[in-house]
Amino acid sequence: MEETAIRFEGVSKKYRLGLSRTSLPTLITRSLRSAFSAHSRAQRRNGAFWALKDLSFDLLRGQCLALLGPNGAGKTTVLKLLSNITKPTTGNISVNGRLAALIELGAGFHPDLTGRENIFLNGAILGLERSYILAHLEEIIAFSELEQFIDTPIKRYSSGMAVRLGFSVASCIQPDILLIDEVLAVGDLHFQQKCLKRIQSLIDAGTAIIFVSHNLYMVQAICTHALYISRGRLQCSGKTRDVIAAYEHDIHLEEGSPSSTGQAHPVHARTGPAITGVEVVSSAGQSGAGTLHSSDSATIRIRYDAPVDAGPVHVSAFIKRADGATCCMMRSSAAGPSMRLAPGGGTVSVNLKKLQLTTGTYCVEAYMLDESDSVALSSSAVVSPWFFVKGAGLSSSHDSGVYEPLASWTQD
Repeated sequence: MEETAIRFEGVSKKYRLGLSRTSLPTLITRSLRSAFSAHSRAQRRNGAFWALKDLSFDLLRGQCLALLGPNGAGKTTVLKLLSNITKPTTGNISVNGRLAALIELGAGFHPDLTGRENIFLNGAILGLERSYILAHLEEIIAFSELEQFIDTPIKRYSSGMAVRLGFSVASCIQPDILLIDEVLAVGDLHFQQKCLKRIQSLIDAGTAIIFVSHNLYMVQAICTHALYISRGRLQCSGKTRDVIAAYEHDIHLEEGSPSSTGQAHPVHARTGPAITGVEVVSSAGQSGAGTLHSSDSATIRIRYDAPVDAGPVHVSAFIKRADGATCCMMRSSAAGPSMRLAPGGGTVSVNLKKLQLTTGTYCVEAYMLDESDSVALSSSAVVSPWFFVKGAGLSSSHDSGVYEPLASWTQD
């Protein structure tokens, strides 16, 4: 039986609105005033804000759980409860194991101490002995790539450098549980890819991870399960792709909600063509989330459904990397005239003689457009399952780009 790392049981968190100062004189003064003020008593009754309401979930060892939702949904509140920064109003929280957190940029660092000194400070906060930190010090510094600046005060670091050091400490100590809240968005693309690999190695070693990010590409690349939270309440939970689909569906509904004039945007039943699925198939017939090689040929299959004669259309496909970077775009309009889709279903295929991608995790987004090749026939793309590409020997280097061109060398 798999061991539970985190358990939330009916957890709720309430804050009092307007309570900005909590010094002893202020609290005494407020208490005296409220004792004689009906207005203050009404304000206390109506000034409650529930950041979380009756949230329950389990996180097992070796799982990576994404928390999805709009700003203010309660995601960071979950992390602060787990980190003991704040306490739940009701419900029970169980944490089984040593926990490390990257919740706020620079949290746990002293600006006047050097990077090296802050490694020891941050390790002590995490409950590590000095001997343990010393044993891992060179590994932490090497992962951060800050050797040149490690004896410089943190206050002279950029935000990205602080993130590098913080993630290096939190990940190199092999925590049982790791909390990550948006901080990786500050790092450059190379460091994001490096962090994704480290996160995967932690998961493989049994670390339980809670990951908060608005970068849905990154979420899908590393998280197997997700929770969608809105206004403090759990909307749905399950496989990452299913939860993201529910989240994006609600976003589109909000975009079509009644405008400021009070008139709702009309909603029409779909009568035009729609993409129903996208997959990448290797020359060997392998499909889905397998490993492909940069030199492999591959076919992108885009399935569609057309309830009626759709007339002329075009199709576009984008290959996206796990960090959201667009590697390339392919348009059917560049290859010839528009396609005519007869009623029923069918498939449009893009044949690639070679993938030519460097090592990394990718997906394909596909759109169907009108005859002008400028207006999308649906509000969102259809995305393929993620797949991993193994490039040439040095392709994992940060300066290798996103594709491997077909090139030949000559010497005069």
